[in-house]
Amino acid sequence: MNKNLLLFFLLVIIQYGFSQSDTTSLQPVQLSTRYEVDLRKTTSPINFVDEKEINRDNNVILTPVLNRIPGVFMQQGNFNTNRITIRGIGARSQFSTDRLKVYVDDIPITFGNGESIFEDIDLENLAELKIIKGPNSTPYGSGLGGVLQLKHKQRIEAGNQAKINYTQGSFGLQRFNTLANVQEGNANYLVSYSQMQIDGFRQNSEFERESVNFKASLVNNEKTNLNFLGIYTRLKAFIPSSITPTDFQNNPEIAPTNWLESQGFEAYDRFVLGANISHEFNKNLRNSTSVFSNFRDSNEPRPFDILTEANFSFGVRSVFESEFNLANRKLKLQTGTEFMKEFYSTSTFANLYQEFENLGSVRGDILTNFDQERFYIDYFIDANYELTKQWFFDIGFSVNSTRYQLEDLFLNDGIDTSGSFSYGTQFLPKVGLSYLLNENQSLQASVSKGFSVPTVAESLTEEGLFNTELRPEKGWNYELAWKSSWWSNLLTSEVNVYRMDVTNLIVAERVEEDRFVGRNAGATRHDGIEVLLKSYLSISPNFYLEPYFSGSFNFFKFREFIDEEEDFSGNELTGIPAQQINLGVDAVIYKNLRFFSNFNYVGSTPVNDENSLYAPAYRLINLKMDYEWQIHQSLKAQFSLGVNNALNENYVASVLPNAVGFGGAEPRFFYPGLPRNYFGSIHLVYDF
Repeated sequence: MNKNLLLFFLLVIIQYGFSQSDTTSLQPVQLSTRYEVDLRKTTSPINFVDEKEINRDNNVILTPVLNRIPGVFMQQGNFNTNRITIRGIGARSQFSTDRLKVYVDDIPITFGNGESIFEDIDLENLAELKIIKGPNSTPYGSGLGGVLQLKHKQRIEAGNQAKINYTQGSFGLQRFNTLANVQEGNANYLVSYSQMQIDGFRQNSEFERESVNFKASLVNNEKTNLNFLGIYTRLKAFIPSSITPTDFQNNPEIAPTNWLESQGFEAYDRFVLGANISHEFNKNLRNSTSVFSNFRDSNEPRPFDILTEANFSFGVRSVFESEFNLANRKLKLQTGTEFMKEFYSTSTFANLYQEFENLGSVRGDILTNFDQERFYIDYFIDANYELTKQWFFDIGFSVNSTRYQLEDLFLNDGIDTSGSFSYGTQFLPKVGLSYLLNENQSLQASVSKGFSVPTVAESLTEEGLFNTELRPEKGWNYELAWKSSWWSNLLTSEVNVYRMDVTNLIVAERVEEDRFVGRNAGATRHDGIEVLLKSYLSISPNFYLEPYFSGSFNFFKFREFIDEEEDFSGNELTGIPAQQINLGVDAVIYKNLRFFSNFNYVGSTPVNDENSLYAPAYRLINLKMDYEWQIHQSLKAQFSLGVNNALNENYVASVLPNAVGFGGAEPRFFYPGLPRNYFGSIHLVYDF
């Protein structure tokens, strides 16, 4: 892939030459506030994904959407077994997404231990994604991985509207979504119901999800907005688990015998509730305050035990924004706080499936029983100051305190691990500088610090006790960026070069085939280059093309890593490919007919710390066609047809880092991806 990298930098040089005589400026981008943030002047690496880009695919899962963003990699074991990494952070997580903060309409949905579950949010309800990569966003706590913000659809321009969408596809895929938007004066109500199910191509991979979304804007005027959000999700997803490299080559559709016989699955009910009020006191001062609550009750039978969990949390997030002159120069200031208290209880039980044939999982005696109260609070301040007409200074910091109270309710083992624990107070600064080369080009440089706490799974010892000596991962990020735009944004490009040094690296030590414990074992260095190029080509008044290119070139290494007597220092970081390339073209004809094409290349991925085994590189081609038809003045229809993995590639969609085979069995490293699959959908919109 080195030729692709050289080709892109050749394009950058050509574009730079064109830009010297161009006077078209970069357009300011509206972020989550009313104050405009000019991307030339902010030093945070931010990517936006609008509704059109979300709809390039079949709207089943975020995987292809996120994997088009440079620096972001989503691995999909099944529809409920996913792992999202940003710049390699979280790559060694076993079964979930952690070390990044996730928000829905400014309401945090990340649990107190850093784990995030957001795959259960129906994509049909989303209008925009915003990704801030690395510890570059002090208003959101400076987590090591970054921030992902999901923005729900807002009110339509005028009147009322109803939508129905039905999708059917390969391997038993069926998806139904209905949405209604009603306006009454200044009030607006949006409610949706969705249902999705798929049999899957592997054994024990059936998936079913139902969800209800409600959003209301009761006060909406020039000064004040009051919004309410409610999301309910019920999910049951069977787990096919990972397979050996041999089975991946010969029988990718099978599930391991123990998962098949125990009929392992994950099931939960989940509520997300929140309210936000924003008020503009004057043209220079505004406040946005959210109160929120999350509840999740889950049951997960696994071959080695049966896990039950319950999470309940509540919190407040409040941000003041001001804009004023300091020494005759503009200063934009954000100050605020976010805190959350979470009550978490978990128990494990023996799984007696082997004693009751053909019945699946059967609950036995209790093994562990914990209650935990977690509390975190962030205070932050972020300032952007105009030093001159060309130089802009960005400085901020957040102060985080995370602590928890643990109560051990199972004392039959003779050990009581109850107590109060804390990860201490973390001071997380960020400093950045931006320089405008001209009206359509800018350079940015920044230095920032972040940290991430261990997850519950990582914090348990081999005996199932809580490991109070496990320390959070910490890291410093150093970054340079070049951004440009020409011809009224008909051609935009961005290149980011960064280095992140992480210490207190948490590694997973296998104690059983499907169980692991976490411990601090070293440090990593994340060097990377991210490239993004978008263009707009008008061929004729009724025909235009939108080509795009994104690339991630990763040079992630273990800087210092000694695991017992083995020294892995200098090896490639486990679980992340060295290259990710996306090429695509969107074509529009007469505004009614749209074609979407995407080529995705993922390089080989090391799956163990020794770098003795790699998941092979793969190439995916996804195609989709939309046709829009105005049936009546008030009724519009859209028909879609598409194919994913058009080349029918047998590829590794997710890896299980450092899998271990017990009893002479081959380790199970790989989750195979879906073979070639087709889908079609119909979308009806009625205005009334």
